[in-house]
Amino acid sequence: MSKLVVISGPSGVGKGTIVSHLKEIYKEKKEKLYLSISCTTRSIRDGEIDKVHYYFISEKEFLDKIEHSDFLEYNKYGTGKYYGTPKSTVVNYLNEGYDVILEIDINGYKQIKENYPDCIGIFIMPPNEKELYKRLKNRNTETEDVIKTRLETAKYEIANKDIYDYVIVNQNNKSLESANEIYNIMHR
Repeated sequence: MSKLVVISGPSGVGKGTIVSHLKEIYKEKKEKLYLSISCTTRSIRDGEIDKVHYYFISEKEFLDKIEHSDFLEYNKYGTGKYYGTPKSTVVNYLNEGYDVILEIDINGYKQIKENYPDCIGIFIMPPNEKELYKRLKNRNTETEDVIKTRLETAKYEIANKDIYDYVIVNQNNKSLESANEIYNIMHR
């Protein structure tokens, strides 16, 4: 039976790396996995590819999709940009026997859980706040103010981790172990 899995956690906790390992585990086992691609109204960044990293669409297109209930979940962030998970794509993959992973935030998870109570929610924790700061700093992609904002958001997310079905601490250099733990959760 196909599983719908939501993976959330603070920015910089290593969700992307864990999901990459998880995709490799599925590939090695010849099992079906689809990592959902979100729609966004933000501009494409260097190195990103439309329909690979995100579906980059206009705000008008996004609002039309909201109007037609085309999203499993969506949100407008402080940046003024929208992000959302296309419903039909996810449902099609589930119907074709794929396990589907959504890498979304706590607000998206709440929306998904309301409509799909059988989904599995997994929250990824950093070992500690100091390590999370170090990871964000080492990415070298954000200003100190943005890092501070991300850390404040992380405190809120961590304080609400108990709404998830599982909590995994992503220790330093242990993302493969975290991916294996998620795989095992998904196959219980």
